Amino acid sequence: MLGRVVLVLSLLWSCVALSAEVTDATGRNVQLPDQVTRVVPAGPPAAVLLAALAPDLMLGWPSPVPASARALLPPAAANLPQLPRLTGRDDVTAQIQALKPDLILDYGTVSPRYADLAKTTQQRTGVPTILLDGSLVEIPHAIRILGGILHREARAETLATFAEAMLALPISHNTHPRVVYARGTDGLTVAAPGTDVTEVFTRLGWQVLAPDGPGLFRPASIGAIGALDPDLLIFSDPAMRDTVVHNEAWRTVRAVRDGHALVAPSLPFGWVEEPPSINRLIGLAWLDGSDPTTLAALFSAAVYGRALTKEQLDSVLARTHSLQP
Repeated sequence: MLGRVVLVLSLLWSCVALSAEVTDATGRNVQLPDQVTRVVPAGPPAAVLLAALAPDLMLGWPSPVPASARALLPPAAANLPQLPRLTGRDDVTAQIQALKPDLILDYGTVSPRYADLAKTTQQRTGVPTILLDGSLVEIPHAIRILGGILHREARAETLATFAEAMLALPISHNTHPRVVYARGTDGLTVAAPGTDVTEVFTRLGWQVLAPDGPGLFRPASIGAIGALDPDLLIFSDPAMRDTVVHNEAWRTVRAVRDGHALVAPSLPFGWVEEPPSINRLIGLAWLDGSDPTTLAALFSAAVYGRALTKEQLDSVLARTHSLQP
């Protein structure tokens, strides 16, 4: 009889030891295996976070990563394949199940849409799925939570402390520019205010301008951007360096004429967003006036685990000066 009791207790202890519970940003209690060794990032923000913390546990990238970006990442992250994207529109349940992940990680906006997506993804795949808050101020907390889940507490503490230092940098309150942030090779897809895409500007106290209308991104014309009359115009696509030079219509925009139009650095990931993950920390400091070369060197070493050569730094910062038509 005593032997049976010992056996039952032993089995119960094994079950406890093999699992742990975490409460994600949606308030869901998710049961996880104690040892998580295979992680699928649900979208690009989660992939950047995971690549910084534990690239050896990440099964791949959920969106294309160009060779120019991979060249600036450590091999553990640079050599990973592309995976189906869970936050896209297609049902990729079977492909994800075939990867046999221990965990699906989403990171970003905590909204009913993404809360439902995390819940539905777990139900469909049978894989524990969590959503962590991707807001700027929550970056250190999210890193520490994920570090505990993955048993990478030491690395997480280093990253979280670095993030806290970046967030604690004094913000200049001398100016409060009105800014338009635009995506696309034509610069005519404008980001709406009050979103994670434009959160960097909001934290700096800048006013984000966009055409009226619904949606995270809004179509615009050069004339419409000119009518908004931003003090600063920031493009995300490097192609805009040539577009502005060769399209005289951009001269009608005051920010362009005054030399206040810029292309945000985008390697290995965007400094303003694309994706809106921990990479935005460097954009926060850059837009507030910190030296971009120093920022790029320190951020790459601390966050991506890669010490860049002079040539690589030059490629990251190529043509970051103001655009002139």
